[in-house]
Amino acid sequence: MNQEKNNYYVYVYIDPRNFKEFYYGKGQGKRKDEHERDTRDSKKTEIIKAIKKEGLRPIIRVIASNLSEEQAFLIESTLIWKLRGSLTNKVAGHFKEHFRP
Repeated sequence: MNQEKNNYYVYVYIDPRNFKEFYYGKGQGKRKDEHERDTRDSKKTEIIKAIKKEGLRPIIRVIASNLSEEQAFLIESTLIWKLRGSLTNKVAGHFKEHFRP
């Protein structure tokens, strides 16, 4: 495989106050850090603001790296599907039509 195309990763945001995972994403470069500057009104940004108000920062962990975009989409979608009731993700992710309801 061409290493240049395998520059995607899957990450998770964790609330340091209770260690609950609240957001999964896929990205490349500094994508995982961009949510902390997001100003849109969403459950995700609401949690991040509450964490920062307490003088903390969300815990951000890369779960898998050196992935193709398709691999990253599949891993992200699987994690969102598995934890769908407890996450702030608005979209179920790619390949969602292949998962059971």
